[in-house]
Amino acid sequence: MLRKFVLYHSPAILCAGAIIVLSSIRNLPAPELEVVAVDKIAHFLEYAVFAFLLYRSFSHLGSAVTAGPAALLALLVAAAFASLDEYYQQFIPGRSADPYDLVADLLGTVVVLAYLFLRQRATTPRSSP
Repeated sequence: MLRKFVLYHSPAILCAGAIIVLSSIRNLPAPELEVVAVDKIAHFLEYAVFAFLLYRSFSHLGSAVTAGPAALLALLVAAAFASLDEYYQQFIPGRSADPYDLVADLLGTVVVLAYLFLRQRATTPRSSP
């Protein structure tokens, strides 16, 4: 039981904690790269990883949780977390709530979850009626 928690559930919890820590840094500068919208790319990747870890966690809750419910739960949790994270940032000095950051978060979440869901459906044998 503990091994399962450490392997499948704690990475998602730790990732959520890391997001909160990063959101709590005052006046966090964007990376100085010559890439347009590097901040939005970072948000996309951050939530892509978070969504993957959430899906992995929910997929290991029990045999009754299939790809569809796991993806839906991961989407709901990631979307709620991203929304609350953006709201929270408006109270941190030097930070602000940015709706475009939320869009990047949600895009990263949806892209990864769609990929995982479709991959799982393609590899799961279907029972014949």
